[in-house]
Amino acid sequence: MAERLVRLGHEVIVFTTNSNLDEDLEVPTDQPIDVEGVQVWYFKHEEPIKRWLPFIPYLARSMGFLYAPAMRAQLDRIIPVVDVVHTQMPYVYSTYASGWAAIRHRKPLFYHQRGVFDPERLKFRSFKKRLYIRAIERPIMRRANTLIALTEAEVRSYRALGVQTQCQIIPNGVDTVQPKRYGDSKCSALGIEPDDLVILFMGRLHPTKGADRLLRAFMKIQRQFPHAKLVMAGPDEFGIFEKFQAEIKESGLQKRVILTGMVTGEVKQDLLERSNLFCLLSDAEGFSMAVLEALANSTPVLLSPGCHFPEVETSGIGRIVSAEAGAIAKAMGELLKDRYALREMGRKGREFVVRHYSWDTIVSKMEVAYDEGIKRNLSKTY
Repeated sequence: MAERLVRLGHEVIVFTTNSNLDEDLEVPTDQPIDVEGVQVWYFKHEEPIKRWLPFIPYLARSMGFLYAPAMRAQLDRIIPVVDVVHTQMPYVYSTYASGWAAIRHRKPLFYHQRGVFDPERLKFRSFKKRLYIRAIERPIMRRANTLIALTEAEVRSYRALGVQTQCQIIPNGVDTVQPKRYGDSKCSALGIEPDDLVILFMGRLHPTKGADRLLRAFMKIQRQFPHAKLVMAGPDEFGIFEKFQAEIKESGLQKRVILTGMVTGEVKQDLLERSNLFCLLSDAEGFSMAVLEALANSTPVLLSPGCHFPEVETSGIGRIVSAEAGAIAKAMGELLKDRYALREMGRKGREFVVRHYSWDTIVSKMEVAYDEGIKRNLSKTY
């Protein structure tokens, strides 16, 4: 979105940190650099608690707050001259610091939750999250100019937290370049043959993402479809990779279930294009980029209700099924029986995404929201 706004003539400044999960990016810190026309500041993050209590094993990992002490001074220098401030994720220092900087300098604040206030996701580490929301996030949300929601479900989740700030629904966008389908594919290096039926999961290996349910569903139908292979692509953020490997080995499916780890670039693109069916059976999603990417590459989808994308079923570009292994297996089997029907669903899926979720469409909606928010902010009496 930042890059598209720049192409339309806007100036965009991004404040973030040099954190990449439990690694640090090798980038210049605490100074602006140009990234595709966007001025990006990567601030050096610190982990004070880890430094104070190094003997506690749990604290060996990042706490996730991403405290960046050099950020505040630059926020107070830059925010007085910008038109809007748009935060992108709760629970992190950059949202806390820039949110209050916007309030201090009376700038319209746009607040994005990106799915993390979904009731299902709030069940995970519930006490800590709700305490933080009440103390830190809710006061910012109540003083924001506009809340941004990806779906109607996100609007409801804001209201469930007792926040009545004006809200606009603006979903994620996706690049809609024409897939090559499939040409010189990198997938053969993963053990995927030309005649294979490829089922793809692409996302974090995390209990809320439903990867375990998908694996068990595949085990139920794999004898019906001897040419089917399940590819599970994504980082192991919860230490379940070894557990999956043990289950796969016990079932004798080492050559039919492929765990790739994180994929990027051409490998990621080729997997999205080559797959016959994309599956995400998550407990709760904001609005999955991976689902949009699959559809943009003419790959139909099998989703859970927690993905909050009922249009895939009403538009005939996928199926919605309860996030339970038996129901997933039944729906998957019905879809895999007809390759022609899958291809037709994929074709319609790409047309649907190009029409409704191209970045040009989404950025246009964001521009309108910014303009409206700026005008409303100017009419406020402080």
